[in-house]
This record gives sequence, C-alpha cells and structure tokens, in this order.
Amino acid sequence: MSKNFLCHDFKSPRTDISRRLPGTMKIVPILFYGVLAMSAYFGIRDITDLKSADAERLASVAKKTEIEAAKTKLDLERIQIETEQFRGEGLAKWVEGTRSLQPATVAIARSVPPEVSINELFFERSADLPAQVSLTLRMTNGGPSDLAKIEDTLRRLRYRSHSPQQQRQGELVEYHSMLVWQDQ
Repeated sequence: MSKNFLCHDFKSPRTDISRRLPGTMKIVPILFYGVLAMSAYFGIRDITDLKSADAERLASVAKKTEIEAAKTKLDLERIQIETEQFRGEGLAKWVEGTRSLQPATVAIARSVPPEVSINELFFERSADLPAQVSLTLRMTNGGPSDLAKIEDTLRRLRYRSHSPQQQRQGELVEYHSMLVWQDQ
C-alpha cells in the first residue's frame, strides 16, 4: 500500500433520518440528574423525619404513661379523701345524734332516795343509732316507785323509755330500758 491512501466517503445522503435535537434538549440530562439528586435528598429527609417522629411518639407514650400514673395517684388520693370525708360526716352525724349522758346520770343519782344504793349504772350507745341509749341499772333496796321516779326524771330530760324491763331478786332490782331522745 502506498502512503498516499485516499479514503473517500461513499455515504449517500439519507432522507429518512430525523433532524438533529435542538440545543435546549441538553437540559434533559441535567434535569434527570437534578431530579435524581432531589429524590435522594427528600428520601433521606423523610427517613430522618420518620426516625424523629418515632422518637417523639415514644416520648409522648412515656409522657402519657406518666400522666396516667399521676392521674391514677390523684384518683386514689381523691377516693381516700372522699372516704375520710364520708367517715368524718358520719362521725359528725353520730356526734350530732348523741347527747351528753352526764345530765342523765346525775338526774338518776339525785332521783333515788338516800336509802337506795345504785350498784351499777350502764349507758350503751348504738353505733348505728346514736339517738338510742341502752340503760342498765342495778340497785339495792329499791322498788317500783323509785323506778317510776327515774323514768319521770328521764322524761323531763327528753328521753323516752322504750320497752322497760325490771327483774327483782330479793333486795336487788335490775332495770333495762332503751332510751330514745325526743327532739320535740
């Protein structure tokens, strides 16, 4: 072969080929890589936001648990206070229903004559009905007239004797009665 080799282009002009793309189409690959980079950025941002949202959810669940524990504690304290209030109101009602028994004791002691001796005198108050007092009296050398004086004295103190019972064993007289306070 010789050094002077000539190469001829034997290409024939083709009419079925499309025209060249315009210069503005050079932006398409740039947009493609830009969209790819933005997708990666938003994907990473979404993952970090998801992790921070999960951490916030766990914190809110822990706070909710703390608040529920505090609420339970406050509810228990409220129930305890209401129970104490109920007991206090019950005690106040019981105290309101009770009457001082010292005047009744003194009145009974003064109503019997000196020759009659009181051996035992018991007052028992029911926890359910504080206005009712059970009276038990044991006396020596007493009789029905002395018991009538005692009942009359209690009536003046606004106590009504309910179902009185008396037993006599020689000189010993035992008297049981339920005393009911009369508000009228």
